Amino acid sequence: MTGGAPLTPFSQRLKGNVARLDAAYRASMEDATAHLRRSGMAGGAKTTGDRAPDFALPHGRGAPFVLSDALAAGPVVLSFLRGEWCSFCRIEMDALVDARSRIAARGARLVMISPQAPSAAFAARTCGLAGLTVLTDRLNGVALQYGLVFRMPDMLRHALLDLDVDLGHIYGTDAWLVPIPATYLLAPDGTIALAHIDPDTCVRLDPEEIVARI
Repeated sequence: MTGGAPLTPFSQRLKGNVARLDAAYRASMEDATAHLRRSGMAGGAKTTGDRAPDFALPHGRGAPFVLSDALAAGPVVLSFLRGEWCSFCRIEMDALVDARSRIAARGARLVMISPQAPSAAFAARTCGLAGLTVLTDRLNGVALQYGLVFRMPDMLRHALLDLDVDLGHIYGTDAWLVPIPATYLLAPDGTIALAHIDPDTCVRLDPEEIVARI
């Protein structure tokens, strides 16, 4: 993480997490980030001004969540995450949950989507919270629609396996496909009003900025 902007509590948590990383894992993350930047893949992701692809995903035991139905009720904050196995995603998920009531107060719904199903602890913590929907995109089908999916480079895959993190087991597929973490603010007409996509998984959009932009 670089830059001279003042650190917010959220960015301080992200920075502190970087400092705690295993050295080999951190080096592999930096190599993977450089690989992604060279590939230019993030440039093909949906971004500000684009139309947000509609989708439907199962949601608990009730009716599926349909993005266009949610947008009919107001703006949607859509956050693509890798899952709870990723410490940076956990920090972002916690911050988004903390900001959820302020997002809802501005008439928007918060939707978090990941290829990893939520843990029992996270599901219990978030169950019934107004204005929050947590979705599982098991095969990254929705993330593919948004242009966010890439195959994890071998050096990072091996580093994760050395830390006993097996995405084949976590995701239920040996493809090792993961989304670039991304956050979108979607206007009720389906237009992307704000997009944050960064190949560096350590860099996330501060929920305070999301609240300010709704």
